[in-house]
Amino acid sequence: MIRIQPFQGWRYDLAAAGAASLDELLTPPYDVISPAQQAEFYDRHPQNVVRLELTRDEAGDDDRANRYMRAAATLADWRRRGVLRQEPAPAIYLLRQRYTLPDGQAATRSGLIFRLRLAPWGDGILPHERTFPAAKADRLALTIATGAQCSPIFLLYSDPAGQVHAPLAVAADERAPDALYRDEDGVEHALWAVTEPAVLAAVAAALEAKTFYIADGHHRYETALNYQRWRRGGGLPDALAPAPLSSWQGVPTYTLAPPAPSAALQPFDTAWVYAAGIEDPGLAILPTHRCIHDLPGFDAGRLLAGLGEHFLVTPVDDDAALEKPGFYRRNRVSGTVFALLLPGQPGGFLLQLRDDPATAARLHVDYPPVVAAVDVAVLQSLVLGPLLGIDADPAGLKRFVAFTPSAAEAVEGVRAGRYQAVFLVNPTPLAQLQAVSDAGEVMPPKATYFYPKLPAGLVINCLE
Repeated sequence: MIRIQPFQGWRYDLAAAGAASLDELLTPPYDVISPAQQAEFYDRHPQNVVRLELTRDEAGDDDRANRYMRAAATLADWRRRGVLRQEPAPAIYLLRQRYTLPDGQAATRSGLIFRLRLAPWGDGILPHERTFPAAKADRLALTIATGAQCSPIFLLYSDPAGQVHAPLAVAADERAPDALYRDEDGVEHALWAVTEPAVLAAVAAALEAKTFYIADGHHRYETALNYQRWRRGGGLPDALAPAPLSSWQGVPTYTLAPPAPSAALQPFDTAWVYAAGIEDPGLAILPTHRCIHDLPGFDAGRLLAGLGEHFLVTPVDDDAALEKPGFYRRNRVSGTVFALLLPGQPGGFLLQLRDDPATAARLHVDYPPVVAAVDVAVLQSLVLGPLLGIDADPAGLKRFVAFTPSAAEAVEGVRAGRYQAVFLVNPTPLAQLQAVSDAGEVMPPKATYFYPKLPAGLVINCLE
């Protein structure tokens, strides 16, 4: 059975939607939409995709009338009225995103959108971090109700010579994009639907044997496995929460009965993905800073005293310096360096990991060496866990930690008193992501923040 499939996606018809451009209709993916943004997107346009991607709750919702059912009714209505129209022929889509990094550097990332045959972890597809159960339950409920997905799973693959991408790029360069969208961050998203059979065959053949690393969308991939299990008669986990039947290196996965040899591959046997080359110069990972909030018994003095066991602690007086991209990386003499900010005082502290046997030994109690080398694992093992009592379990972590890629946002939050402490971290390098994945291990949640995000609604994948 082939792994790579073109498909006929559903895209907005601007005239039928009554919109001047896609800027009125698209959003970021659900997991980076704040409540304030959700309300703003609702007000922006009556056909905005937020009504599918992150429908709001309403008073009186129950098992029969709820946001998932409203999303399903909205999708059916938009398809019936032509607000969404299906691609006339199977396509693999080329997406180019032009953007500016926090340091002001301009970049372009290119990737391909297609369907990938589902497989268990370790079988040609590798995760790198643990996930939050509530997010998987939410996405599974939405997929069951709508039979559709608005934003793809973000994958990486190695292609040093650029052979995979080249045929699509040549085809796309011959014409204007089929869709164009500029998001709130100023990122330009240009999409081409490439349908030429010879081009599709060449791209599919080049991708067939690739190993794919999940960059973003672990929740979506595990949801796709759950949805396949349900559609193949495997039932639903209790309360739509994934209950592992087996495990691959500590990551929940599922024992899936494959289709009978005579059964055709169905859309629900695939994951809808966006895949970019690891060697793409436009591939960027931003840091995911840790912002502590609502932690009972938090004591800044006790935290600072405890840090001395495994870190050299150096005061820094300048907030502006701490916000500069890479400041703590440039101040690194050796090993891991974080910045710590506390409310009620200017500046903060540089935390440089001690290079001694006791520190190394403590790290390796919690993580194998390949994971212990990752900055956010160091922070979890030596600070968040032992000094603040914040468990590494994803559900527990999310209770007391907010995550943001913006140092300015984190600094403003702690100065305004919304956060009890902020840890500014360095981005996880791609080489570490690959090393962890190749070793069959996983990092703590929110170890990476790939930028820019993939928009919801640019293409919609219907599984029926």
